[in-house]
Amino acid sequence: MRHFYYYFLLLPTCLIACAMPVEMGPDLETTSARFSEAMRWRDVAGAANFLEPGIRAAFLQQFTDDNLHVVESRIITMQLAENGESATADYLLEYYLLPSNRIKKWHWQQQWQLPGSKGMKPRYWMIQNDPPAFP
Repeated sequence: MRHFYYYFLLLPTCLIACAMPVEMGPDLETTSARFSEAMRWRDVAGAANFLEPGIRAAFLQQFTDDNLHVVESRIITMQLAENGESATADYLLEYYLLPSNRIKKWHWQQQWQLPGSKGMKPRYWMIQNDPPAFP
């Protein structure tokens, strides 16, 4: 009888745990902000983690110049598709390349996709398209 009371006390805890929403990974706003922040601080390898594996190498090759200095990195506009699993973003990188101090702008029309889930793993937003040529 004594064990019955212990089970009875554990029941509400189990019910609350089952009622909690399942974490599906960060939302698009958070993910795109992390990408922009990585680019702002020239963490190109970290920013590459937000790209599909097939396009990472080309992305990394574009940003190897040590004379690159980032002034601003941000998503200007974002448009979520009706299905909620894809989006188009206009990304802006403001930079200068030494020895010049002239600030230039580079735009990238990004295609974000939320890949399908594999079992209980969370889903993460990923950039699907190659970046344009970086000067």
